[in-house]
This record gives sequence, structure tokens and C-alpha cells, in this order.
Amino acid sequence: MARQTGVIQISGTVGGVVFAKDGTVRQKQGSNKSQFNSSASMQRVRENASEFATAASSGKLVRDALRRVVALASDRLMVSRLAQKMKQILNLDEDSDRGGRQVLPENLPTLVGFDFNAGSALSSTYFGRVEPTLDRATGTHAVNLGELNPSRDVAAPQGATHYRINAAVASVNFETGTYNSVEVSTAELPLDNAVRPAESLSLPLVAPADESLVVAVGVDFFQQMNGKFYPLNSNAYNALSVVAVG
Repeated sequence: MARQTGVIQISGTVGGVVFAKDGTVRQKQGSNKSQFNSSASMQRVRENASEFATAASSGKLVRDALRRVVALASDRLMVSRLAQKMKQILNLDEDSDRGGRQVLPENLPTLVGFDFNAGSALSSTYFGRVEPTLDRATGTHAVNLGELNPSRDVAAPQGATHYRINAAVASVNFETGTYNSVEVSTAELPLDNAVRPAESLSLPLVAPADESLVVAVGVDFFQQMNGKFYPLNSNAYNALSVVAVG
């Protein structure tokens, strides 16, 4: 292997030649795509790559389907965490060969409880009752919220004066990569000591039998000033979680 002996310090790749920090010089090795695609020794690698690609695309489909509520509450590692969760769901496919496993509707309940913002889980932010109901026959879905005392049952960040509950349902076809979704939110509700009665958020969405339903519920926070509601500068305290699939 060649070694750099001159006084000129070069690091990186120049014209296909790699200059290492330790002074060594070597030719950059090109990728052998045909070997990757055909070599028997690369079979496991090809299978893993295929399934990670499927997990990533499935996660993106869920994110796109719920994008309006996901935009309100997510952390910087959410994309990779969701892909890992979808990979777990792929692993539950016992019928397909390795490398070709898919997201099957019967395995999707594993997604329930996934928090889009790892730093603010719904279960530790909103302590009121959340009961989703799905009715495929009529396309009438709902999220039922129980009675609660906001000052006691909502873990609000400093500076927040109001909160809002967001709910969404998406019908997702993991085979075709298509989706439809409906979102609904409460008004901005005061973080006071007055007991708030139970209410139901309606989510009407007719879904074909071959599409999976995913329901997410979240909470975000506002500060009221001069009669206007301003979202807090950081959504680090906003929460969003998958609460049901069907």
C-alpha cells in the first residue's frame, strides 16, 4: 500500500484515490452491483435489505396517512423508530419466505401504543379515558373521551394555558401503498380546575375490506394572549399515539 510522505495534507477521495488520515493511500473500490444481486454469499444480505426496505416504505405509508396529526407531535428519530416497529410486524409473517415478508392486517395490532414523540408519551401526558370504537359496517368510527379535570389530568408544559385533543383514522392498503384519512380536533380547552364532561369525537371513514384502519390520538398545547391562541414554540411536549387498529 502506498504511503503519503509529502508535506501536503490530503484527506478524503480525489479522482478515485482515497487519502486516509494516517497517511496511507489506496484506490477506491467500486461497488459490484451484479455480485450483490447474484452471489449466493449475499443471499442473506439481499433478504435483509429487501425487508428493511419494506419496513421503511410501510412506515412512510403510515406517516403519510396520518401526516396532519404527526406534524404536531413527533421526535427527530420517529422515522427510524417507526421503521423498526414495522420490521417487528414483518417478522410476524409466518407464511412468506424470508426476504418477502409483508405487513399483514392480523399482525398490525403490534403498532398499538406506538408514540410518535418518544419524549412525550400520550399515556404520561393525558390521563383521561380514551376509548376508540371502529365500525366497518357503517364507516362510523369515534374516539370517546371520558370526564376529566384538566388541571389534574393533563400534564401541561410551563406556559401553556390551553390544550387540544387531536384524533385521526386512516385506512391503509399496504399492498398498493394507498390510503385515506379523516382528522378531527376539539376546540382549544382551558387548563383549569373545571371538570370537563365526557365527549365523543366522530371519525367517519368508509374503508374497503382489504384496507387496515389505524387510529391515532394526541394532545397539543397553546398559550392564550389577547384573545388569540398561539402554539408553543416547541412541540416537544405534544403527544400522539396509535390507540387502535382494525
